[in-house]
Amino acid sequence: MMLGEEMFGKNKIRSQRICHRVALVIVFHLLILLLLDDVSCQLAWSPIQVDSESQVDLWTRKSVGCACSWKDNEHDHAKDSNGNKHEMLDKNLTLHNGHHKHGHQLNLNCACCVKGGCQCGEQAPNRCSQCGLENHCLNMCNVTLDSKNLQGSSGQTFGQIRSPTLQGPAVCYYALRPAPGQRVELQVYRLLQVGKFDGKKCEGGFLRFSGLDDAEYNGAELCGVNERYSPPAVLFSDDGITTLLFKITEKTVRSQFLAYFSFTSLSNPIVGFHPKGGKKIGSTDCDWSYNDHLCRGQAACAIASPGFPGIYGRNKICRYHITTSSVHTKVKITFNSLLLPQEHCSTHYIAVYEGLTPGSERLATICGQDKKEDLIFSGPNILVEFNSGYQIPPFDYNGFSATLTFIEGITTTLTPTMPFEIEPAHVHESPSEHATPPPKFTPCDQVISEQYGGRSGHFDSRTRSYANSCRLIFKGKTNEVVHISLFNYRLKSTSCRSVIEIIDPNARKKSLLKLCSPVTRKARNEMGVFIPPQTFISTGNQMIIVLRRAGPPQDLNDIEFVDGAFLFHNEEQSGTLQPYSLCDMHHYGLSSPEYGSVEGPGTEHLFWNVEGSLNCSHYFIPAANQSITLTIEMLDRLGTDNDCQTVCGDGGCQCLTGLNSIENIDHLMMMTDDNQPINCLCGNFHPDWLPVSLRSWSPIKLVYSIARYSWSTKGFTYRASYNFFTDAMCGKKTFTLQSSELHSRNFSQAFSLNSFYHQQCLWILDSNTERQLMIEVISNQSRSCTAWNISLHEFTPVEDENQHAGALIHQFCPRDKHKQFTFPWNLKTIVIKIQAMTRQAPLYTVRWKSTVARQKIQSLTPAPNVISSSLGCSILTSSSSYLQLMALLILSILLSIS
Repeated sequence: MMLGEEMFGKNKIRSQRICHRVALVIVFHLLILLLLDDVSCQLAWSPIQVDSESQVDLWTRKSVGCACSWKDNEHDHAKDSNGNKHEMLDKNLTLHNGHHKHGHQLNLNCACCVKGGCQCGEQAPNRCSQCGLENHCLNMCNVTLDSKNLQGSSGQTFGQIRSPTLQGPAVCYYALRPAPGQRVELQVYRLLQVGKFDGKKCEGGFLRFSGLDDAEYNGAELCGVNERYSPPAVLFSDDGITTLLFKITEKTVRSQFLAYFSFTSLSNPIVGFHPKGGKKIGSTDCDWSYNDHLCRGQAACAIASPGFPGIYGRNKICRYHITTSSVHTKVKITFNSLLLPQEHCSTHYIAVYEGLTPGSERLATICGQDKKEDLIFSGPNILVEFNSGYQIPPFDYNGFSATLTFIEGITTTLTPTMPFEIEPAHVHESPSEHATPPPKFTPCDQVISEQYGGRSGHFDSRTRSYANSCRLIFKGKTNEVVHISLFNYRLKSTSCRSVIEIIDPNARKKSLLKLCSPVTRKARNEMGVFIPPQTFISTGNQMIIVLRRAGPPQDLNDIEFVDGAFLFHNEEQSGTLQPYSLCDMHHYGLSSPEYGSVEGPGTEHLFWNVEGSLNCSHYFIPAANQSITLTIEMLDRLGTDNDCQTVCGDGGCQCLTGLNSIENIDHLMMMTDDNQPINCLCGNFHPDWLPVSLRSWSPIKLVYSIARYSWSTKGFTYRASYNFFTDAMCGKKTFTLQSSELHSRNFSQAFSLNSFYHQQCLWILDSNTERQLMIEVISNQSRSCTAWNISLHEFTPVEDENQHAGALIHQFCPRDKHKQFTFPWNLKTIVIKIQAMTRQAPLYTVRWKSTVARQKIQSLTPAPNVISSSLGCSILTSSSSYLQLMALLILSILLSIS
């Protein structure tokens, strides 16, 4: 369509050309509607049509031939007897040769307008504009286009933006305000001297949609020296009030653009994209979440690139998080439309990942206009990521749209519910029931053991033939326990007519859980976040899940069921699994094997519905006369997190973090039983630094920590070995001997650089008689106090024996070489504590001896504080002096007798 003065001329030939072009636009729109099934998903916009083939523009039917409504013509109105004006000129009255039927000459040199159009007035008598915007005919700049106002004034919710002819630098803005339930649509047909494209972005000028004058803007942007878009460049916005910014930053003679706008209903089934089934993720530009809670039925969810079916912005990354609640559910992605720039697959593409982040395994990449066949993936997490690079003229691409379908992989067979006889030995639900007749098996019953189901796996009653009664019997080996985790279940019957019960045959209280209908549980909530599972651990090697249903369902998709995961756990080899814990183990020196190995968790099926932080610990507890040696032998895929570095020295390996806390970084840590770190490996740790070994005479924990765990991104792996030694290093904790000594053991040098010794030994020197205690500490090592030290404390009578060390009295550092400490009388109990964390085992000798009360009496001398009396008697000034005098008298009597 022509711009500027050419559009306002009265030349009939030029007007006819304009009309022909408008007619072509109309035909093009009609063809789009007719071919909607084939291309509408790629090029769908609101058809803005004119009324006839002879129309000049959107609002002007003819340039001349109608009376000028803006002139105060006295023939247009007459006054009644009351002085009120009445309109006398009816548009339906017949005109003959420019005369009114009453014979008055009319001025017919003004434009004729279509319905909803109003004459522009004296400023442009041969043009019409949309009613409500007639004051902006020649200077449509800095205008607010309000849907409600335009609807009221013109009866239309669409219109035309014809910018003024600007000489740059210059700027115009257009605020488009939709009514509630509407989206904003823009169709750009013409650009004239509106900047230029430098290969990556617009320079010198631009037309921005839904964007402000911001250097960091990455929305849709058009530019060009002389561009005609056929079909038009279409842009959409669902974000309420939208700003169209027309800016020229360089010197120009004639800059202009032509566009149509439309306020389109969000419920319009043809125009624009309609998100279905998903939720916008807060504080993000274009991220969405979809899950099977919100996407019910075929093609219940729809996803699309931002602004679809309009042009998308540059340098965008939009992520669509798709989640499932069942291990049997699959996700089908069907691309309805795909229109990305050709030969730009490195910057404009769609990537599909199996996991939560782009660091997960990439399953597919789609780019260009090559629509793939339906893509089907397993959950629990699928990430679709849309990437756009810089914009590419002629802006004839609009991204993608696709539908999501969640497919249940379960097929239940309805069979008669008559039971049939099977009598395996493990059917009895408790030893006390041997005398009762064995229960009858149904087609739904299943025995799950490691031999047939593996060490871990999933279970689902829907995989079995239907029966009203269904039992899943888990039978482990002799030294195993059964770990059960419930993911999903559904009981629909009323009044507890259907039941789920978990039975532990070896427990005193056999029923661990009983659920009555109606009740439903899903692995995820409506936001797609996993709910903590219900977990159960057997006391023996069996567990039974009983499902009793009121009757067969009317619809197989609405069957009552239970599903989850199981694990057969060998406590003798892998440690004692802690109740209400997913992966915490205890290893006791007196009951566990003398040596063994542990590995990183996360591959067992119980972890299918775990997302976010994961912490699993192995707690090694040596007996009083034992030590534990723990060695990390293998560490793989720990990552190269720049926020954490591992630094190893004489005091162990430490994790040095930046602004991030250690809880947000993957790491493997050795800790004391009071959660003080000893060794920590993270970030840049190199496998060549292995093994990392620690020998400790007190309990230690090995904590495996993943900041962002998921089933598809399981984190790093490790293997560690352990060995309990009987060496009595910390030995007996309480000594009542008045004199004795303690010696450290001279261990052979460790076999690797990163081998450490950790000691937290505590001894109590106790006496039930009065004494004066002297302690001597000797060491030939010249080490710092941070490597190891021996401290002497007052005794604190508390229940926790590890807290007996009270106030500090003395401390010995290895560099002191030799020290002797003498304690005051009446201090009967002293606590000796050694703390060490070093590559070289501490070497020391601790000796003590006591001066008891008998030796004290022999060394007594006359008290200095005496007063003479006239009776010649010594009167003592205190009760203690009196006792000393009596002791001297008794001693003198004994000596005289002897």
